[in-house]
Amino acid sequence: KQLPTLGGASPWATTGYAACKQEVTRQNSLFLIYLHSPMHRQANRVLETLCHEAVLSQLEQPNMTNLGVSIHTAQGAHLAKLLQAAAYPLLVVLQPPSRPSSSSMQLVLRAEGPALCSMTPTALAQHLSSLLQRHQVHLAEQEARRIQREQENQLRREQDAEYQAALLADQERQRSLEEERQRVQREEEELKAQKQAIEQAKESRLSRARQLLGDGEPTSGEITRIRFVLPSGKKLGRKFLSSDTVEVLRAFLTLHFDENGVDMPNIGLSTSFPKKTYNDGDQYQLSLSQAGLSPQAVLM
Repeated sequence: KQLPTLGGASPWATTGYAACKQEVTRQNSLFLIYLHSPMHRQANRVLETLCHEAVLSQLEQPNMTNLGVSIHTAQGAHLAKLLQAAAYPLLVVLQPPSRPSSSSMQLVLRAEGPALCSMTPTALAQHLSSLLQRHQVHLAEQEARRIQREQENQLRREQDAEYQAALLADQERQRSLEEERQRVQREEEELKAQKQAIEQAKESRLSRARQLLGDGEPTSGEITRIRFVLPSGKKLGRKFLSSDTVEVLRAFLTLHFDENGVDMPNIGLSTSFPKKTYNDGDQYQLSLSQAGLSPQAVLM
């Protein structure tokens, strides 16, 4: 039975295993091998899975090379032995070696026999999509390492050139080093002053927040229940007095983020329906009742 295609273009290689392996190594793509057993009673079902549009869309990705072989051919028998097939049909995905000096390909997916026969097109497509995404990350990491090596080599060459120049002009080099030392010292002092200012501002915010929030949740009086949806998606609920101001809500969040090690100097509040924001100084002084947040509200 002919292997599936989508849009008239076949995603399946027409060359043999050796040629495909060379192409995979050259292009640094994933290598999918499907060993087909025509006599297997579930053979047609697996082919229908491979014919599914969701699966074909993954097989046609640029970083995927696909080889389908019948086990009743010499190449199929060779691959069955090479891949140590225990049941049919067999589908494996291999990843080319990370180092050019290595010839071993890494197995990243293996499905055979009943496990492959029972796999739905959606499940197989998801497996392939996940592999392609991880492979893309792998390629990006390899490229980053290559660029880093080039940068390190370039840096060493520049350092050697600078050293040779320094031997010819030692006095100038000493002067430059002293100027650089003074510049670094000034930057360190400026950075230290900036950090101190940031810490002081942070402590001032926290002190103000503690004063506004008081001790614990209210247990009596007119209560407003606020549910916060944090940027992480986490939901946080707390009771406030309806007479508390919007600034008290911001004080509560300021302390919450600080206790959880999150640096959040600027906090904006809004409701999703009706859409309303509470992000300026005048609104901070509104009570929860005046702001339309009582007796309960959800704030982003």
